[in-house]
Amino acid sequence: MSLKRRLLPAALLMSLSAPIVAFSTLPAQAADDQVTAYSAQATLTKDGQLQVKETVDLTAGGTTFSRTLVTRVSADAERDRTYGLSDVSATVNGQPAQGLKNESTDDGRKLTVNVSGQSKIVYSYTVDNVVADSTEGLEVSWPVVQGFGTSIPKAELTVNVPFATWVTCFAGRIGSSMPCTSSQLAESAALQIEQNGVPAGGRVTFLTGLSDQATVQPNAQFQTRWTLGRAFTADSSTIGLAVIVFGIGLLGAVALWFFRGRDAAKVGDGAPERPVLDGADGPQFAAPDGIRPGQVGTVVDETADVVDITATLLDLAVRNYLTIVELPRESHFGRLDWELRRLHQGGPELLPYEKALLDAVFANGDAVVVSNLGPSLRPRLNLVREQLYADVVTQGWFATRPDAVRNRWTTAGVVLLGAGVVLTIVLAIVSKYGLVGFAVMAAGLVLALVGQVAPARTARGAAVLGRVAGLQRYLVDETSANLPQSHRLEFASRCLPYAAVLGLTEKWALEIAATDDDDDPDAGIGWYSGPENWHLSDIGESLSNFVTAFGGTLTTARRLF
Repeated sequence: MSLKRRLLPAALLMSLSAPIVAFSTLPAQAADDQVTAYSAQATLTKDGQLQVKETVDLTAGGTTFSRTLVTRVSADAERDRTYGLSDVSATVNGQPAQGLKNESTDDGRKLTVNVSGQSKIVYSYTVDNVVADSTEGLEVSWPVVQGFGTSIPKAELTVNVPFATWVTCFAGRIGSSMPCTSSQLAESAALQIEQNGVPAGGRVTFLTGLSDQATVQPNAQFQTRWTLGRAFTADSSTIGLAVIVFGIGLLGAVALWFFRGRDAAKVGDGAPERPVLDGADGPQFAAPDGIRPGQVGTVVDETADVVDITATLLDLAVRNYLTIVELPRESHFGRLDWELRRLHQGGPELLPYEKALLDAVFANGDAVVVSNLGPSLRPRLNLVREQLYADVVTQGWFATRPDAVRNRWTTAGVVLLGAGVVLTIVLAIVSKYGLVGFAVMAAGLVLALVGQVAPARTARGAAVLGRVAGLQRYLVDETSANLPQSHRLEFASRCLPYAAVLGLTEKWALEIAATDDDDDPDAGIGWYSGPENWHLSDIGESLSNFVTAFGGTLTTARRLF
């Protein structure tokens, strides 16, 4: 390989290895500071240290003179090369420098001495970590001339490096790969380097190779440079590890659901549940297992929500504990409103959550307008939900409250997500495996999401859910038309709360409306009445509006829903 081709990679390396210093970071010099002469001698010791002595002839324009020795330079796209600097001293005109300051900077040491007029400054220091191992063997390098804020007319360097075999030199401003004016290897293995005209902020860097006979050991040190791209490197190792971590988290979440979050029994399709009990007084409504509308909604979606409470209120009205009175509009385009009137206080036949709802709605009296319900409901709705969750456990449909199960899983997922955030930050700072932290975060998110379907029904709860599914099919497919005319209104009214919780309000409200067989205004049907000239045939729209309005009141009153 030719010498030129062999030295080209070294030239590029030295170009990258120029001190990471912008001119703006150079020491501020007096406007008329002038370096008139510069020389340096350096010797490589058997311990791999470079002992440097620099002589600077200066015409000072001020009372202090500063320069910076950079000890951290760019080695390649990902790493910086670091040098050690010790035994720093200086003399001015043969006397120990007054006011010598050796201050740390981001990438080196700033040296400041007191000067006046014509001054000869001699710097002495030792550089460690100058010997590097390369494909061409051992190499020694150091930017000897550096950190001056004023130009140098000519720099002369003598570098004693035992067993040196070749030498190259670069000069100019930062990043330049321009060869020095002259650089040669003398017979004594001393490097002779000259550079005419070193600009302010420029440098002169030598690079020399060692023969196989050299006993010095490589001691170059490198530090990985932090970058956002490196912190989140996407390669086979980082992506592979991230996939493994996420896979473990995903499998763990699925396993937890499989063993802890599934229903105790499979819910079968079953046949439609006909909620009709034939008796001496004719066909009567009879819900499967006596389940109430609020219980239906909680068993189906494992959540006590607005729909469940609205359906419970309708059921209490149909069962004659309150009546719903549609108020006349104040104008043709006025707002619809309703008054709720309590008919009975209720006794032990009411379930705790039903009693809690009645007491919450009528907390300020036995009559209340729906649009004014918000302030009185706000402090009491949570108790209704608590009682409804407790009820489904008391009934034996869930072993543990569904909301408590979801909270535990969600908390675990959030904790894992938070741990993933911390891990991402730590890994991004110290390594290239930031993506692994993202995988932990994703696993935490999956755990929290799986937790939303984790509440497990007992075998009894699964059986009830199957019967509820049968009831839903009946409400979807059947009507009250095959019942005696005298029983249709009551039957449709009893079905309505269940239809409301299962999303079939409109259909069964129309079933009630269909029982209106004349054109005369109606006073009401006991549990629902309208304003003057109201017809039972209008109840479909009336009930749809009521369900929407009351549900909105609940949502406004309590953001938990």
